[in-house]
Amino acid sequence: MPVNRREFLSSSAAALTATTLVPPSFAAALQPGAPPGKPRRYALVGTGGRGSSMWGKGVKDTWGDTVEFVGLCDPNPKRAEVVRQIIGVDCPVFTDFDAMVKAARPELVAITTVDAHHAEYIVRALDLGLDVITEKPMTIDATQTQAVVDAEKRNKRKIIVGHNMRFSPAHVRIKELMLSKPIGTIHSVDFHWYLDTSHGTDYFRRWHGIKARSGSLWVHKATHHFDYVNWLLDAEPVQVQAYGGIKRYGAAGPFRATNCRTCSHKAECPFYWDMTKSASAMRLYGGEVEKADGYLRDACVFRPEITTYDTMTATVKYSTDVIMSYSLNAYMPIEGYSLCLNGDGGRVEIRSYGGQPFEVASEMEVSVIKAFGTRTKIDVPTAEGEHGGADDVLRNLIFRRPQVPDHLRIPDSRAGAMSALTGIAARTSCEENRPITISELVTF
Repeated sequence: MPVNRREFLSSSAAALTATTLVPPSFAAALQPGAPPGKPRRYALVGTGGRGSSMWGKGVKDTWGDTVEFVGLCDPNPKRAEVVRQIIGVDCPVFTDFDAMVKAARPELVAITTVDAHHAEYIVRALDLGLDVITEKPMTIDATQTQAVVDAEKRNKRKIIVGHNMRFSPAHVRIKELMLSKPIGTIHSVDFHWYLDTSHGTDYFRRWHGIKARSGSLWVHKATHHFDYVNWLLDAEPVQVQAYGGIKRYGAAGPFRATNCRTCSHKAECPFYWDMTKSASAMRLYGGEVEKADGYLRDACVFRPEITTYDTMTATVKYSTDVIMSYSLNAYMPIEGYSLCLNGDGGRVEIRSYGGQPFEVASEMEVSVIKAFGTRTKIDVPTAEGEHGGADDVLRNLIFRRPQVPDHLRIPDSRAGAMSALTGIAARTSCEENRPITISELVTF
């Protein structure tokens, strides 16, 4: 059952409670909430694709009455200026964070930089008295996580982590299904994520292919998945054992170049991407913007400096004694995931189809299979908008502050830390070939 995005953010959203597919709590999350009052002074650090859209133009267009854009910050001033035009604001642009805070005096800052720099801006913003919205992952290593935890302790400010995956109508429906304990006590989880040769490959064209910048896909991508499971189980990770390798990209490739536009293997490379055919990519990353910092948005997926794993598997033990088997592969012919929760009363099976070369009956299939009993199909809603409508819900919760039940509360620093630490532990386990206990990484 598709839900129109415009319905989400209008007074007609209340009518969504009448359908059995859309949870009432989901409809509540889209209500206006308290009057916004005086707009908060708002700044954006990091003006790439996610910053310019999710936390830039998307905020201004729909929640612009709740914030006043007072500054954009990026080490590349050319990109920041382009994004200022994309968003449609007249605030100044900066290359230095402290200079922006001093001149623009923001109250709230959204951090959408390269992952490796999230923590430094979070800590500095807290110490300067600002509230923080940060894209996931909150941090990419244990040292950064400890620094953020310590900074929050010494400051009375708020951290919001952009774990949007929780907030699609389908996932809210699944969460509330699990709250009803349809299969009793959960004992194990099977979770397998598939990135196809469009989405998965694109991580290896960008800075995400370098572990030192992204923390690897264990952190950049899987932190979404780990937060989802933490939320569904209402549990935290305790120990992780993992393995990973570079099997398809990087040095595993048959040839290499600097980037696609200058490559002599265009005709034979299955991953060749003509960036010049994407107006948005050229505007954000081409021309004068590219010249300003040398960042190549279409870097070769076979360049030898790639250090991010494309093939990964892990076993995670949780505080509730649940054990999860998890895998991620970044070169599949399909996109989506398979998630199964196994309990003493049966099994919940979830299959999400993000894209595949064959037809499916629905985007998501959910079933409850009772032990010694029957299989019941659970209908779940779908929605328009980024990430299945989840981005709109997260922003509405942040900027409108409607009243919602606890399971729809905005992810905080603890959620950000636990999801990131699962991936950090997995990456460390791959590197050190041993199980990693979460408590050895950070002291809360």
